[in-house]
Amino acid sequence: MNKYKIIFILCVLCSSFAFAQDIHFSQFNASPQNLNPAQTGLFDGDWRFVGNHRSQWSAIPVPYTTFSLASDTRLKTKLKNDVPALGLIVNTDKAGDSKFTTTQVFASASYIKKLSSDSTNFISIAVQPGITTKSFNVNALTFDNQFNGDHYNPALGSGENFNTTRITYFDLGGGLVYLWRKNQRTQINIGFSAFHLNMPKQSFFDNRDIKLDIKTTFSGMAEFPVAEQLDVVPTFLYQSQGKFNETVVGLFGKYYLKPVNGVPTALSLGGFYRLKDAFIIVANM
Repeated sequence: MNKYKIIFILCVLCSSFAFAQDIHFSQFNASPQNLNPAQTGLFDGDWRFVGNHRSQWSAIPVPYTTFSLASDTRLKTKLKNDVPALGLIVNTDKAGDSKFTTTQVFASASYIKKLSSDSTNFISIAVQPGITTKSFNVNALTFDNQFNGDHYNPALGSGENFNTTRITYFDLGGGLVYLWRKNQRTQINIGFSAFHLNMPKQSFFDNRDIKLDIKTTFSGMAEFPVAEQLDVVPTFLYQSQGKFNETVVGLFGKYYLKPVNGVPTALSLGGFYRLKDAFIIVANM
């Protein structure tokens, strides 16, 4: 076996014993329901549709690929100061020769409450129940026991005994967001979220002690004008799960163009820095 396949097999086997990290995106603010379910419904418009694709570690034989699709909307009610919202998000992540796949389907339900009569202060609280499935194809892997001393023989047994190659579990998350918004170009959005509150079991060997750690996330974004057509947008993220954590800070310049059919239009350029790890350059329209 080559060194990459050995490394991946070890990762698959160890995933039953180690504390795993969640799917996450470098441009975290481009996937609001993955960031915080309380972001559900906090946008201008009737419906919001979000799509993300990620491909990483292209140097290995089978890179990691991730897709995420989401939609959310506010519900029309007779409430004067409160607005409920609903969302749906589907994530799928595939990696390695074994096609180790994680599929998540979550529903987000938020309750947005107006805190001031001038409609500048809001708080949103949300829950996010869902189902996660993890699986891999053991037949796509090769093992030392299948080497007969001369060549690889797929007819030989692998010597590995998995109780199952697919697990499914219920998952529960929640979040809280405070939004202060003076106008389109002056606002602050701060949120806290927690995922895997039920700490679901995730072992391929029926080990009930192997549970998914709770992940906590603290994030913020502000926007304010510094010139007639130019805004500054600082952002930050801190999240922790088990022994893993990451801190990301970002800064964008946002230049407003002439409205298109009455819709505010802007170009932005900037990026993020993940501490002790990477720079992420981003351009938006």
